[in-house]
Amino acid sequence: MIRFTTRLACWAVAWWLASTLLLVSTVNVRAEEPRTPAHTLTASTGAPAGPFFPIVASLPRPAAKPPLPFAGPLVGPLIKRVPMSDLDRRTTAFFPTQADLARLTPIEPPAETRWIRVDLSEQLAVVYENRRPLRGFVISSGLPGTPTVEGEFRIRTKVRVQTLSGGSGEDAYSVPNVEWIQYFYSDYGFHNTYWHSDFGKPMSRGCINMTTADAKWLFDWAGPTWDGRTNWFSSTKANPGTLVIVHE
Repeated sequence: MIRFTTRLACWAVAWWLASTLLLVSTVNVRAEEPRTPAHTLTASTGAPAGPFFPIVASLPRPAAKPPLPFAGPLVGPLIKRVPMSDLDRRTTAFFPTQADLARLTPIEPPAETRWIRVDLSEQLAVVYENRRPLRGFVISSGLPGTPTVEGEFRIRTKVRVQTLSGGSGEDAYSVPNVEWIQYFYSDYGFHNTYWHSDFGKPMSRGCINMTTADAKWLFDWAGPTWDGRTNWFSSTKANPGTLVIVHE
């Protein structure tokens, strides 16, 4: 989507300066219709067609919270080092050490073969397989005014690519081409993030922000197992979603 930032007058014609630095005559510009608040899906990157339904936060949302004290997560060596400017390959993934795990809030491990924990106080997500911490990620959770929901959930829907939009007035937003989304409660989920690199501190409107590579790895690892084609893919009894525990 091209955005027009500045209106100019030149050669007796009105022009718009586009975000691509091109000048476009106003006669060739059509205003986009206002978007409906709440996360909604719009066409994006040639993704497979399907029944696109809005994700609406009809379930209870957590109340605003005071900011968490921020000191930056302390983690073991990263699995690989990629510049943060490389949006597709950058990663915060690390192999959790005992020292890493000791800093997490103690919780009772569930009787699950695979599960994911999100520690909001440490801004870390850790995936477990056969009771073993398999991989950790530095994430960004919800800001104090839009905190991430806490509790035990299961991944219910996977979305390959979606435009996230919502809010109203000055709080309105529309973010195209958000990839590797995994919803676990209402419109809360894991997804890739290309618009910031501040992983390790709260930055989102409630979702779990990850790098593109990390979000894809988690998408491929967690249930339900994706069929590789369907843009909106839901869990079933035969193909259940992975357990997600979110806590401070």
